[in-house]
Amino acid sequence: MFMAQHDPCVPMTTQYQSAVWPQNQAQADAVVAAIERVENERGRPVYTKVEKPKEWHDAEWYHQDYNNKNKLRLAAAFGVFVLNNIPHGSFPGQEPLKTVLGGAVFISLLPQLVSPFDRLLSMLD
Repeated sequence: MFMAQHDPCVPMTTQYQSAVWPQNQAQADAVVAAIERVENERGRPVYTKVEKPKEWHDAEWYHQDYNNKNKLRLAAAFGVFVLNNIPHGSFPGQEPLKTVLGGAVFISLLPQLVSPFDRLLSMLD
């Protein structure tokens, strides 16, 4: 499944490089077998690195639960798009709703855009 979620045959910079950290020999053997299978199927080398397990560090809070947060952000952005494309005044509260949804999208992006904001909020955790 891991090899199907991205193209491991494309060399990337270190930041975006594909890598796995097997926790035991059985996992390491399975990874090596999967890499060999993909290389044989595609006829290209796999650039996924197989490394020894490292100490785990949780990502910053704004990277946690990304899929759920992104769904909400996309839903709010879509709401703004829809409200911008229906006639003005189609229903009471249309403009305030656009403002609230647009503000929610912007605020949800702030921690990723402004790292000092992250440090300030992390002090409140």
